[in-house]
Amino acid sequence: MQRTDILVVGGGIAGHTAALAARRYYYDKKVTLVRREVRALIPWGLAYASAAGTLDRYVLSDAWLHQASVNLVIDGVVAIDRRNQCVTTACGEEISYEKMILATGSSPSPLPLKGAHLPGIFVLKKELPHLKEMQQRLAEARNLVIVGGGLNGVEMALACSARPQQRITLVELLPRCLARVFNHEFCELAEEKLRQQGVEIITAAGVAEFLGRDRVEQVKLSNGLTLPADVVILANGALPRTDLARQAGLEMDAQAGILVDDYLRTSDAAIFAAGDCAAPRSLAVPGVPLPRQARMAGQEARVAAANLFTLQRRWENAVARFAVAIGDLALGAVGLVKDLALEARMVEPPFASISTVVTGDLTVRVAYGRENGITLGALVQGQPQVRVRETMDYLATAIQQQTPFAELVLA
Repeated sequence: MQRTDILVVGGGIAGHTAALAARRYYYDKKVTLVRREVRALIPWGLAYASAAGTLDRYVLSDAWLHQASVNLVIDGVVAIDRRNQCVTTACGEEISYEKMILATGSSPSPLPLKGAHLPGIFVLKKELPHLKEMQQRLAEARNLVIVGGGLNGVEMALACSARPQQRITLVELLPRCLARVFNHEFCELAEEKLRQQGVEIITAAGVAEFLGRDRVEQVKLSNGLTLPADVVILANGALPRTDLARQAGLEMDAQAGILVDDYLRTSDAAIFAAGDCAAPRSLAVPGVPLPRQARMAGQEARVAAANLFTLQRRWENAVARFAVAIGDLALGAVGLVKDLALEARMVEPPFASISTVVTGDLTVRVAYGRENGITLGALVQGQPQVRVRETMDYLATAIQQQTPFAELVLA
């Protein structure tokens, strides 16, 4: 049996960050990272990179782990024995631990439809060989159907739109693409720009089934339309990967994730969780998935690592940020999404007021508390993209620090 002081399970951005942070906080402890992938990927912009052919730039460097003397094991954990504080790997190895961080990430949401097994249908899972195969098929495809009009689906469509020979159709179940991120006006702007890039958009329609013999050939929609398809990309969201936690008897919600406290501890004091698989109790709503962002995963990983042996850092609700650039237009949303009732984002809730500020090529709509004037969230539109992102960063800090709207400097 191998022995380690700190065991990190999962090697994505959360696991990678957690292992390095654990080494910094507890330099005298042995740190072991177990992951399935030979080469782990950075998740930021992965959908765009997959279509644009730049995946190799998104590989996490194992050199940092080696330099920090983190023991890297390429294997998968298949069982956790909480009583004896050890895990079993797919290769039959046993590793004992004193403290553990689960960073098992998320998996693409299943789409259990007839024909979903056909070759040529791909999900956006963070595995390099799978994404490389998808890249190759995309390069040869004449007819591409993307299922899901969220950020990943839109970024995939944008990257593929550079191929003039390819017909791209984006299918979204909701009335608008990006409807979970932006308000109606911003969704319309985004769709207009996408169409200018040559992307066909079908909204308020789901997939009924996939048709084909030896490979996918058509996609039949719920509205009766049938689309030709050489390749289909399923970008319809992700769910936390919680199989290990469930088998181990940790408290969890299948949709939200592994339940953790303000120190990122699970219901077992020796086990922490961070990243896509984790759900802070203060945010988790039974049966409702949480927004997943790589930046937040890294922040959670550092907090979990800090608290392994000494509770010294509380997790703070990070300010969510979403941005997309389509042609010469950049759109961004920033704010505590729970407080802004996202189903009708920026439609004035009873506790808030909304003000629009125009400065140069930038338009900012800010929501702030009616009683206290505190900034709650904002939508940002304009160009260039770097200025939109800088404004979002500024607003995120203002929200975090509870800055009154009257004190914002947006000019």
